[in-house]
Amino acid sequence: MDFKLDSCLGTMVTQRPCEQVHRLNINYVQGDNVSISCLTTTHLLESLTVELRRTDPVKHILKYSDNSPALEHQRWSRRNDAGNVTLDLKDISSSDKGYYECKVYKDWDCLNGLTLFNLRFKECKTLDSVHATPDSSVLLPCSEHPLQNRTDQVTWKIFHGNQSTEIDQYRPPHKPSNSTERDPRPLYERARILGNGSLLIRDAVNSDGSWYQCRVSEKLYEVKLVVKVVTQRPCEQVHQLNIKYIQGDNMSISCLTTTHPLESLTVKLRRTDPVKDILKYSDNSPALEHQRWSVRNDAGNVTLYLKDISLSDKGHYKCEVYKDWDCLIATLFNLRVKECKTLDSVHATPDSSVLLPCSEHPLQYRTDQVTWKIFHGHQSTEIDQYRPPHKPSNGTERDPRPLYERVRILGNGSLLIRDAVNTDGSWYQCRVSENTCYEVKLVMKDAPTQTDSPAAVTTNLTAVVMTTIVSLCVLPFKGPFSLFCHVPLSGHTNSRLQRSTTITCSLQLPPSKAREKMADCSTQQSS
Repeated sequence: MDFKLDSCLGTMVTQRPCEQVHRLNINYVQGDNVSISCLTTTHLLESLTVELRRTDPVKHILKYSDNSPALEHQRWSRRNDAGNVTLDLKDISSSDKGYYECKVYKDWDCLNGLTLFNLRFKECKTLDSVHATPDSSVLLPCSEHPLQNRTDQVTWKIFHGNQSTEIDQYRPPHKPSNSTERDPRPLYERARILGNGSLLIRDAVNSDGSWYQCRVSEKLYEVKLVVKVVTQRPCEQVHQLNIKYIQGDNMSISCLTTTHPLESLTVKLRRTDPVKDILKYSDNSPALEHQRWSVRNDAGNVTLYLKDISLSDKGHYKCEVYKDWDCLIATLFNLRVKECKTLDSVHATPDSSVLLPCSEHPLQYRTDQVTWKIFHGHQSTEIDQYRPPHKPSNGTERDPRPLYERVRILGNGSLLIRDAVNTDGSWYQCRVSENTCYEVKLVMKDAPTQTDSPAAVTTNLTAVVMTTIVSLCVLPFKGPFSLFCHVPLSGHTNSRLQRSTTITCSLQLPPSKAREKMADCSTQQSS
């Protein structure tokens, strides 16, 4: 009970005690400012006496009974805030924690009762919880205003029970051996501190759910990550594709046509033989563009890209596109990778010269070393070592010169075969570099038979001669050039052609005149 001297009467007057008691528990964080309402009243603050004292230990903190401006410079102050008698404490520190009582008097009467409050100190400020689902990306803020970049060093810790660990050193608790969840990458490999201090966690797993602490200079923040297990609904639409590519090519596959922005979708790509997660796209991360696999929204098509295909990429894949928890579509594709690109087949007749190209554009000279192989069945042999399979003894075709004596690799990589025979018909492979090769098939056609009409024979003979000339025109000319046009004619019934068994013209000319005289062969053949 308090006593006060009445200056007029000269006697002690007893202040009537507060009959009502209000209790408050107040949590605060170091560095914060706190406001506590002690009374709602219509009385002017100047007419009231406000007493504040600490009770552990007992210590008088403040007594307001006059309008002293000096009090405004102290950490504790009081004010009348729209009818509320309010206590203010600035820049709270850990030494401020404890029990306090606040009384408000009007003359000798305690108004509205006694307010008891317990100030409880908290080292970190707690932010709102963040919710995420497995395999998603999640952002943990480091303040109430995480949009501004920070120049201070920011550190993050994760709590497991009562223990805290630096984020780059944390290992989750051991998982039971019968757990069905795949082993995730360590958290430090999936977490990154952004410029504004926030913590980005990719491919969240259940064990990431915990309390996290962020320190910025002297301020601490706590945020809880809650990982919710949500069952994704399976894909109802399934498309199947067979895709063929050549080693070294770039590939693009459309997985979905949609109006949704790519950032709102989750794209999963996995290999199914063996099972291997290749890519998961759930945020607009530019880092993905630097990998061989990437995802883009190409004019409304969610498209997978693969750069520089190799033989090891062949196999079966599954691409799934999700919007929230709904699977929009699944695309199954079998990627078949061929080592060599196939060119158009080349047709020739026996005893003619034929040119096999070594690219789609064989007119350019190559500086790379070009090698050629021929296939017999599934076996391939270097062109300069090939011997054709043994011919039966009753074969009517004369024994040709070996292929390696009749072939020459030209400057543009093409393969010239002279005096072609039926056994030359096969698949050929040209290799330009370790990763670049081409395949071309030589198809041998039988020569015209005796039953052909004279007109047909004349046409076919002209075609043979002209084919030879066209083939030879691409040869590089080095010095005097001898051109022989040999057309076998024996056995034909045309009386005009029976006068000679062959038509032969021989030209020995310098390179500048050789091409001009090639037409003489066809002129002599028709005369």
